[in-house]
Amino acid sequence: DLEVTGANRDLHSSQATIVPNAAWRLVWALSTLKDRSEDILVDGFYDDVVEPSPDEIEHLRRLAAARDDDLRRRDLGIDQFLLGVSGLQLVKRNLYQPTCTICGIESGYTGPGSKTVLPHRAAAKIDFRLVPNQRPDDIFEKVTRHFAQHGFADVEIRQLGAEHPARTPVDSALARVVQETIPEIYGRGPLVSPLMAATGPMHELSAQFGIPTVGTGCGYAHSNGHAPNENIRLDDFFQHLKHVALLFDRFSAVGEG
Repeated sequence: DLEVTGANRDLHSSQATIVPNAAWRLVWALSTLKDRSEDILVDGFYDDVVEPSPDEIEHLRRLAAARDDDLRRRDLGIDQFLLGVSGLQLVKRNLYQPTCTICGIESGYTGPGSKTVLPHRAAAKIDFRLVPNQRPDDIFEKVTRHFAQHGFADVEIRQLGAEHPARTPVDSALARVVQETIPEIYGRGPLVSPLMAATGPMHELSAQFGIPTVGTGCGYAHSNGHAPNENIRLDDFFQHLKHVALLFDRFSAVGEG
């Protein structure tokens, strides 16, 4: 959370020539985080980002070849993806580049009709999705220092949560069993994504204890993750249950060795 406060209450907007506007202050602070080329401007932000290995690049090529970028773009109602990327570069950017996202902003009056108000408070929720080998504590310190260096030390920053990125090799024993069992349930082989652009408690297992983690889901293109009417289809759900049961059975016989 980011929060900026100005006066001790909202005021008539005629006072905007002499009283600080919390909304403008927050907008100016946010504008220092990223440029129009989508580069995150926090010093040292990309220092620990790891590029995909040659084997991972091959998996990315297969993912890109199976995608219909134009269909996905039309489904989202957008003219193009950010920076005009497509194919391999789109997949690589989505999985191996960290993010800086403004999730929401609130300030002043946004209801129906006119209300000429000078807001005394403005708040925003932002998130940074990290990739191996970035560390959330390091990024939080860098973001805090960034605001101070740009003259925004007054912006209150509250860390709501932190999760380390994690990586399991695609040739691990667990990953191999997942790939081998998928055709028995779904009738075709899997597309393997070396990373996923989402968050889960993988680090606690894979990094701290050396336990591999692999995700196999039952979502589909219109599952609307984190959006209204988030959903899965029942047939997908039951197929997924069967796959998990088969996975438990096969992996228990293989072990990790």
